[in-house]
Amino acid sequence: MEKEEIREIINDFCNEKDLSKSAFAKMCGVSDGTLSFIENGQWEKVSDEMAQKIKSFIDRKTGGDIYQSTDFVSIFKACDAARKFHLMIGVLADTGVGKTTAVRTYARQKNVFYVSFCKSVKANQFFTDLLRELGVSFEGPLNAKINRVAEELNKKDHPLLIIDEAGKITHPIMLYLQELRDKTSSNCGIILAGMPYFKANLQKFADRQKEGYAEFLRRINLWHKCLGLKPDEVTEICRINGVTDKDKIKEFRTLKRFGDLMNGIYLYKVMNGGL
Repeated sequence: MEKEEIREIINDFCNEKDLSKSAFAKMCGVSDGTLSFIENGQWEKVSDEMAQKIKSFIDRKTGGDIYQSTDFVSIFKACDAARKFHLMIGVLADTGVGKTTAVRTYARQKNVFYVSFCKSVKANQFFTDLLRELGVSFEGPLNAKINRVAEELNKKDHPLLIIDEAGKITHPIMLYLQELRDKTSSNCGIILAGMPYFKANLQKFADRQKEGYAEFLRRINLWHKCLGLKPDEVTEICRINGVTDKDKIKEFRTLKRFGDLMNGIYLYKVMNGGL
């Protein structure tokens, strides 16, 4: 990509998400000065590495054309419901089904904020990352960060917070998320997207009376479970990707996971010289 194109994709992204350039800079992890150089065409002051960092950030947020499977559409409906009625909804899907693609795509919309949880991340860093996603630069103790996140979400019109990989959430962060939920429940929806064991583990620890689990579980208003690809959807995805071998399509039609199917299509095309 030519550097000049970066200015256009920044403007498109900010318009789509209704972001100020300053908020975009904080989300992306670059300085306001760098964006000013780009805006004014001072490309000699923008390194190739910095330009690539911005492009990579936007690519992660936007993605390309997406096949809208039944699960994809149902996840969008769950997100719509969470936003409209300020619900906390758990979305359960096995790995490779397309959960992350769906919620990331939904997060392109205005006032929708996406974070993915990593088990190595401590609570302080998690809420710092969440503030960055909100376009806010803020330093302070953990309690102040939680309050600032709540304040920012409560300012917005029907915001939605999407937390991916929710099954990896640690016990302390679960307690802090309960606190955040209580501070924003009248204005903000939350999607907790994770593997099926996410719900099972919450129930297990709630049954054992472990601190906070029963209370957190009770705050999840609905559970939505993804079922995987239907055979007709597999056939259509094969067609879109140029696979016409009827025997191979029949073999693929047993697959439920989008990731498994795309890997199978890729290997098939490699073996048959189709790439």
